[in-house]
Amino acid sequence: MKTVSKLALSYRTRFPDSLSPFLPKRFVVPFNQLSDKRYKCLVKEGEPVMEGQLIAFPMKDDGSEEAAVNSPVPGVAGPVVKCRLPNGRMGQGLEINLSGSFSFLGKSEEARDWKAVGQDDVLKLLLAKGVVNTFDGCASLVSQISSCREKGGGFLVVRLFDEDPSRCTDSFIGSKHTREVAEGASILASMMNAQGIVFLLPKNGGVSIENKFVSDFAVLTLELDDSKYPCGFKENIIRTVRKYVRNTQSEYFGGINGNSLFVDSGTLLNVYGAIVLGKPVIESFVEVKGSCLMSSAIFKVRHGTSIADLARQCGGFKTKPERVVVNGMLCGTMLSDFDVPITKSVKSLTFISGAQMYNQDFTACIRCGNCRGVCPEQLFPDVLAGPVIFDVPDDGCFSESKALCSGCRLCNAVCPSHIPLAQIISLLKNEEGV
Repeated sequence: MKTVSKLALSYRTRFPDSLSPFLPKRFVVPFNQLSDKRYKCLVKEGEPVMEGQLIAFPMKDDGSEEAAVNSPVPGVAGPVVKCRLPNGRMGQGLEINLSGSFSFLGKSEEARDWKAVGQDDVLKLLLAKGVVNTFDGCASLVSQISSCREKGGGFLVVRLFDEDPSRCTDSFIGSKHTREVAEGASILASMMNAQGIVFLLPKNGGVSIENKFVSDFAVLTLELDDSKYPCGFKENIIRTVRKYVRNTQSEYFGGINGNSLFVDSGTLLNVYGAIVLGKPVIESFVEVKGSCLMSSAIFKVRHGTSIADLARQCGGFKTKPERVVVNGMLCGTMLSDFDVPITKSVKSLTFISGAQMYNQDFTACIRCGNCRGVCPEQLFPDVLAGPVIFDVPDDGCFSESKALCSGCRLCNAVCPSHIPLAQIISLLKNEEGV
């Protein structure tokens, strides 16, 4: 492992509590929050919509099970418009103009006994309430549960801190909503028939899991030093658990592998909200910060709120920002457009000035070996990305090695030619189905 760079640490902030921003008059709710699938809009322009109402559902040509999109506010449906997504791509979304009364906001929450709900009904609720897994991007949680059940359960692995050390959203949720996260883990473990639950806590984070919420399962709790990077990616976690098993000769959790279900604290909070409280996923905790802003905060944001709206909630800019980085300085995506709606996948926004930007132009590989020296998995990123950067045929010899790449992007950070090695390897992995 490598010590976290000064770049990441300089953007690390701790917040005592979250804030609820003012609601804008206009929302644009993207349909493509989960994938590039086609979505069917269920409301017409001019129709009234209720808070939490189902407004779009994926068209499942391949039979896969994916989450719905719900209205974040009451209002009147506008047209379906093109919009920029937080990943930089273009998509479609429904414009909603705020009006009417709320169904969830300001109302008392009544918890129900989720154990009285059948497994099939729980899975249907997760789909209808729009619950997704944001451990690594944004994935279909119900599809992952179904896959685990078909393969015979496996382990549920819960990360209660952020894999990107410049971000603190999942750490915040894990510390402020520990009980709900633990109960969400119990619900999910029951649905996937899990053999046990592994909780990964930040070292010195002051977070503890009460056994009464997960008493039906074998539980392993480990503290990881999140001041080291990388430590929160799937491959790092598997290695850490296996090392613990070897050192303690506790073989029960030795079967953890890439087929286990990995989730973060935000995902489990949404599972709890959907199943116990009956709330759809219409808002997310988003960390908003940057030296360009007048102030910083963690907001509980309704989906469809624009990035520009959140900047105004922080008092605006004291210096002009050049870009906004979505989801962390090491693992995030850089955008120049601030009129981008918040979706389920957004965890943080960092506004940066032109002086803080690095040269993004890349040149040919000079074979310096920096990427090999920094790789925590001891891979050769330049060789794995060779079919693209050297324009050579890919004979498939390195497929297994590509699977070991955690996506930490340290190779990108040290490359003097600014080659996006991690992204190239990820694309090649997807093409090969690794």
